[in-house]
Amino acid sequence: MANKSNLSGCFNILNRNGLKWYVDQYAIPASLHLVLPEKDTPIYSFVPGKIGVYTRMFDYCNYRLPLTKFLVEVLLFHEVHLTQVNPFGLAKVCHFELAYRGLDSDPDLNVFRAFYKLNQSGNWYTFEVRNKNACCYSWITSSLKDWKNRFFLIDDRCVPPEMSWRLKKVTEAGRVQKYPEHILVMGRISMIWAEPEWYPTLRWNGEG
Repeated sequence: MANKSNLSGCFNILNRNGLKWYVDQYAIPASLHLVLPEKDTPIYSFVPGKIGVYTRMFDYCNYRLPLTKFLVEVLLFHEVHLTQVNPFGLAKVCHFELAYRGLDSDPDLNVFRAFYKLNQSGNWYTFEVRNKNACCYSWITSSLKDWKNRFFLIDDRCVPPEMSWRLKKVTEAGRVQKYPEHILVMGRISMIWAEPEWYPTLRWNGEG
């Protein structure tokens, strides 16, 4: 059974006529060797040498192939793969980029980051506004029917090789507490140290 919140649990329902329509409508280069996955095939894990793209990237997010330099810059900075960003997130990147082009300027990654942050949305990622009182758009839809189940495969050379799959980082957070003075000295927060001949160090398994 399909799991709509799981990227690997959403299966392709796009047929050949639908794929042909997108190829013709959006001039998708044949040189990218498009492949229509078998029915009930998930978009990930990728076939070697291929990546998956959702059809909504074209008819809702307004992006085309090849990808724009700014979109690639945004994805690389946030260490997230194109396939992992949902259409709502990609649409916001495109809207921001078009707004800058309308001002006859090149979009700025630092300004984009001032407005947006990367958030996880199920198994996907999206860009959310940092401050709802300083938003770049007046409205965005909250629903796109079947977007998770309509995709096809293209050559992975359409994205930079350094664009890797974002994995959830598991880190052990430290406790907020009172620390011994030698820890504060090591952290260059305190200068209260009565042993000028030696400096505190941390040791793991007896090794400094």
